[in-house]
Amino acid sequence: MATLGPPLRGHTDRVYAVAFRPGGGVLASGSADQTVRFWDLADPLHPKPIGSPVSGHSDTVYSVVFDPKGNVLADASADQKVRLLNVADPAKPALLSRPVTGHTDAVFSVAFSPSGELLAGGSGDRSLRLWKIIDPAHPELVGKPAFGHTDAVLSVAFSHDESVMGSGGSDHAVRLWNVADPPAPIGRPLPGHTDRVYSVTFSPNGRLLASGSGDHTIRLWKVTDPAQPVRLGTATGHGDAVNTVAFSPDGRILASGSSDHTIRLWRVTESAGPAPIGRPLTGHHGAVYSVAFSPNGKLLVSGSADQTIRLWRFTH
Repeated sequence: MATLGPPLRGHTDRVYAVAFRPGGGVLASGSADQTVRFWDLADPLHPKPIGSPVSGHSDTVYSVVFDPKGNVLADASADQKVRLLNVADPAKPALLSRPVTGHTDAVFSVAFSPSGELLAGGSGDRSLRLWKIIDPAHPELVGKPAFGHTDAVLSVAFSHDESVMGSGGSDHAVRLWNVADPPAPIGRPLPGHTDRVYSVTFSPNGRLLASGSGDHTIRLWKVTDPAQPVRLGTATGHGDAVNTVAFSPDGRILASGSSDHTIRLWRVTESAGPAPIGRPLTGHHGAVYSVAFSPNGKLLVSGSADQTIRLWRFTH
């Protein structure tokens, strides 16, 4: 991959989250400057900001995610709140409801279920929470908080079939969960990481789970039977914490972003550990906190502590 044009500038502090809208063409970003921004990527060679930054949070925005239809954006903040925004017209985002509450500490990660009817959150209060989003104007907190981690929950993700979730935490653990009321841990934590787990993600078909950790490694599991996950291998190469991992839409490539300022690409299969592809992608001048593939898999976007967003595309 090669960088595509100059970095996108607008945020005035670390960029912790980036997410493509389903269908592509629009990017959302969240930052320590307490705002969410939208970007027009219809022409990736000439990206441009859409509208004004969305303010309202009183602390860092750690996570942004679109619902499957692309009309609702959820964001999560260190101010303990989750917001739902109507982004049918990203130039005029509007709050759909009062901030979604339930967590009692910073919310580090939010994820929509594949149907868009559930939203999950992971927090510094050590819990996972679920909300029903059948009517985004009236989100409903589902049951009690789910506990299983012994420290902050830093990342949450849904599998493709909506019945299983994954999470990563400051307790060095990766966990699998049955989506229930409340969610219930499946088995014991997946072993191996020796530092905080900053990011977990399922492959598009739900058969693989990847995790990135402060121990500088990426671990890959086959989770076709969530009760008996199989560790496929460990990827090493980053020189600092792995803050983010993301699968390509076809599930064949995993991207990782690190505090060593680089992004790496890995080939993944269901029979072996991740294999490095090419050289690390360089260009950021700070930690890379978030990476995401475009829906068509042709672009990769990254957000960094250097306050910028970069676009990358495959060169062949």
